[in-house]
Amino acid sequence: MNKPYIVTVNAVSGGGKTALATLVAESLPQSQLFCFDDFDETNCYPADFYEWYQRGANPLEIDCPGMGTAVAQTIAQGTLRYIVLDCPLGRDHPRFAAIIDLAVFIDTPLDVALARRILRDHATVSDANASLQTVRNSLRHYLEKARYPYLEAVKHKATCDLVLDGWQELTVLRDQILTYIKKNKSSSI
Repeated sequence: MNKPYIVTVNAVSGGGKTALATLVAESLPQSQLFCFDDFDETNCYPADFYEWYQRGANPLEIDCPGMGTAVAQTIAQGTLRYIVLDCPLGRDHPRFAAIIDLAVFIDTPLDVALARRILRDHATVSDANASLQTVRNSLRHYLEKARYPYLEAVKHKATCDLVLDGWQELTVLRDQILTYIKKNKSSSI
């Protein structure tokens, strides 16, 4: 079998990367999903993303050797038609740049991504006062520092093949990706 068609899904944190990548992988035959967060024990990234942004946001400071090895081994097996990567930086990620066939960016409004992160990260409320203080601290941190790396992440949509409206339903976004693949891949889905 030939090299699988490789799709990467990128967005800001809270932009819907994992949810959309999962849905796409479930919709493609003979596919496998690889998520950056699943390889956290081998991932390398700056301890402080604001300082990283201040230094110039060098993509080489973000790496995922474990995920890279797993993807390379899966490609070498030659049994899949598709690989879907939930990975930051999209085509700008130096480890995967040469193998990506379709780079997708979910252009999610920053306020929506922030709201999703707060809802995701603070879903359990055992102490309302402590939870409110945590949310306040998160918002303060966003305004002071985290917003800038978010803005940096948005720049990566310039090197993507397909930029999707992150305010749309996931099924709509999935269908747009599948349509793009069907139209641009030499063999059908």
